[in-house]
Amino acid sequence: MNWFRKTGWHHAWIILAAACVLSIISRADSASFAVLVDPLADKFGWKRGEIGFAYSLAFLCSMPAMLVFGWLGDRLSARTLMLGASLMISGGTVMLGMIHELWHLYVIYGVFVGALGNAAFVVLIPVIITRWFHKKMGLALGIYWAGLGLGPVIFAPLFRWMIETRGWESAFMVIGMSFGLILLFFSWFIRTSPAEMGISAYGAEVETGDEKKFSGPAISMRSVLSKRPVWLLMGCHHLGCAGHAVILAHGVSMATHHGIPGLQAAGVLSTIAGVSIFSRFTFSLLTERFGGRTILTGAIFGQSLSILLLLFAHEVWHFYAFAVIFGLCYGGEMVGFPIINRQIFGPKAPLSSIFSFEMIGGSTGMALGGWIGGALFDHSGNYTLAILVASGIGFLSIPLSLWLPRHKHVAPASAAA
Repeated sequence: MNWFRKTGWHHAWIILAAACVLSIISRADSASFAVLVDPLADKFGWKRGEIGFAYSLAFLCSMPAMLVFGWLGDRLSARTLMLGASLMISGGTVMLGMIHELWHLYVIYGVFVGALGNAAFVVLIPVIITRWFHKKMGLALGIYWAGLGLGPVIFAPLFRWMIETRGWESAFMVIGMSFGLILLFFSWFIRTSPAEMGISAYGAEVETGDEKKFSGPAISMRSVLSKRPVWLLMGCHHLGCAGHAVILAHGVSMATHHGIPGLQAAGVLSTIAGVSIFSRFTFSLLTERFGGRTILTGAIFGQSLSILLLLFAHEVWHFYAFAVIFGLCYGGEMVGFPIINRQIFGPKAPLSSIFSFEMIGGSTGMALGGWIGGALFDHSGNYTLAILVASGIGFLSIPLSLWLPRHKHVAPASAAA
């Protein structure tokens, strides 16, 4: 702390660095789920629809957990909550290597990893960043979301390689123990807000026009839920996530279904995530500058349209070309919600609770997409219908995003003067 004051560095950057590491590691299991589908089908003979339901169940089980963590995040220390969630993710990942029955997969992946573990990081971290950054919030969230995109790039091929070389049990034992140590270490650096350390947020020394605009009393969650934007954002997140969840959960199997080798197919998922790093960063800056309605609508449109390219994909380069285009749009669909919430509801609103409600929409969408992709494959014997449904669901969210209020950029008070 004293060292940072002497060097001129604000502690917010330490919070941001720890947040990036925690999000990358905490979401590794869910981000790499697509590379687990074929090994599970080969090892146990389970249907892809049955396996895909585990992906859906993780998001369904996370919904009540996210509401609880959102409520607790506005009242308790985030560090304590994350330390407990770290143990759940580590233990759940180790236990994944011990499964023998389908219900084992549902309980361990759905409850331990999805609900009790991942939900805390998903809900709390983006809101914590908005509390630590008044100035350069878009930059900070852009770095955070970009870092999040590194997860599948690193872990999708790593999971596949370890399963193929070390076996299912050994791979998850090593991964789970390693994850636990990293998560516990970096959770210790997290603070809910600058007030916990007796300092101001980065750039909060000079009151901005945005802060003056929302200088009244705190807004209650009941008041927020009476407003239309929060429900529109929930709907956008639900439909947008339902569309891309089909691809994230089954994209690797779509490639292997056309004869693409396993590691090359896993590279498709890594490419999507890698390209999304650029769009996650860029779209965060654009959302802060131009507002959520314009940027969110463009991202959803591009994501939904690009999914149709899979109808014509049969060779390796086809899938990688799709991954580049889809990754650009998919990365921009999800990053703006914390910024939009501050723009619409203000810094005194219960931002963790608001974001948890929006993540309920996203979780139900991820659950729907993860299940429906496998179910439609089992029904038809190919992924054509799943691709059409994924694209169509995404297009349904465009009217909702266009109904959001326009963003009115508020200049800093010093500039106005």
